[in-house]
Amino acid sequence: MFNVNIVNAKNMKKFISVIVIILLSAALLSAQEQIQSQNSYQSNVQQKQKKNKVDGGLYLKGGVSWMMSDSKAYFKNEKAKMTYGFGAVMDLNLTNNFALNISGGFCNIGGTANFKNGVVPFNDIDGIAIGDSTMHNYKYSTSYIEIPVGIKGCTNEIGYFTYFLKLGVDPMVRVKSKVTLETKDTYIATREFNLFNIGWHVGGGAEWTIAGNTKLLFEINYLGTFLDIDKIRSYKDDNTPTNTSTLNPGIRLNDISLKVGVIF
Repeated sequence: MFNVNIVNAKNMKKFISVIVIILLSAALLSAQEQIQSQNSYQSNVQQKQKKNKVDGGLYLKGGVSWMMSDSKAYFKNEKAKMTYGFGAVMDLNLTNNFALNISGGFCNIGGTANFKNGVVPFNDIDGIAIGDSTMHNYKYSTSYIEIPVGIKGCTNEIGYFTYFLKLGVDPMVRVKSKVTLETKDTYIATREFNLFNIGWHVGGGAEWTIAGNTKLLFEINYLGTFLDIDKIRSYKDDNTPTNTSTLNPGIRLNDISLKVGVIF
């Protein structure tokens, strides 16, 4: 009986030792898995925050534009115009939070100008005389190739979203211009509009990461031009045989647009 108890005690010690070894092994494995999981998470976060050197994509935009002039005694903005555009965008990432933002695209902007004393007649593309001193409202619709360049500052990714602000300049090349009279007749008058312009822009928005490096872009942007957009001359006073002095009001464009795109 004594020997049996000794054997049972020895077996019990072995059993307990095996259980302790199993529990310790399980604890060590669990701790190792947690460390590996944490390292993997930190690696993923670091990889996620580290940006590609170059990001790019495509966009569509739409908004509202209007015109302004320093010659307020002879000119005023009568009505805004719905605008549209499209193009490609590229970010040259300088750091994780700053990038050189470059775009290239097409836009159509304009507005309705009111010339207090009418305009000196000018020719459309076919040589047809347009405008006179009795017509005061002229709707402009001008298409440009634009190449905005600016600095973009952005946050780190917060819940799949990256928020940004941007500021830059907009070189613009005129492609085609139309003028619509009060009679609703529309004429192509590209030669009466200056070929080049330059503006400045300020904007902000967000990029939503949907999978890998693919993001949806949402941006609100303001554009203001520096130079006169046309060569059309306005009468200073009511046009009479003794009162024919003219001037060219300096007309500048303003545009607020919403841009939606995909970044690859």
